[in-house]
Amino acid sequence: MTFQGVDNQTVEVKIANYQFSTNIKSDFENSNWLNIYLNVKSKVGNWQVVDPSLTTGEFQELIDWFQNLSQNKKPEYKELRFTEPNLSFELLNSFNNSHKEFRIKFNLESRPKSATNDKVYFVDCLADNNELIKIAAELKQELEKYPERKPAP
Repeated sequence: MTFQGVDNQTVEVKIANYQFSTNIKSDFENSNWLNIYLNVKSKVGNWQVVDPSLTTGEFQELIDWFQNLSQNKKPEYKELRFTEPNLSFELLNSFNNSHKEFRIKFNLESRPKSATNDKVYFVDCLADNNELIKIAAELKQELEKYPERKPAP
């Protein structure tokens, strides 16, 4: 899935794999960490990174967030943050605007290797409801390849 940012910026988000190749019998939570591939082309730099940034459940939260925005539903959180603070998504305008402006923020391991602490790394995006539906659908297709693992017997 590639987010089209303002001013020709792009953020490609893909699930590279589970962090652990097999279901960890005694550790259900860690069995569901996903390695997230990011390819960012932005005003603050271009970089690629793969890091276990989201769980399957958190990836589903992201899908739900975009689905709700596409239906002009008020999201539970204006800024969607996750367990690992590497990646977050923030709604910058009203949930019922015809075009939603949102920011994808990169922190810690999701920043470029040359990152400095005095710089903020983000890409702003603008999407109408049809584009938001497409975003949610593409993210859902991505997650379908990596379903939530259940505790092993």
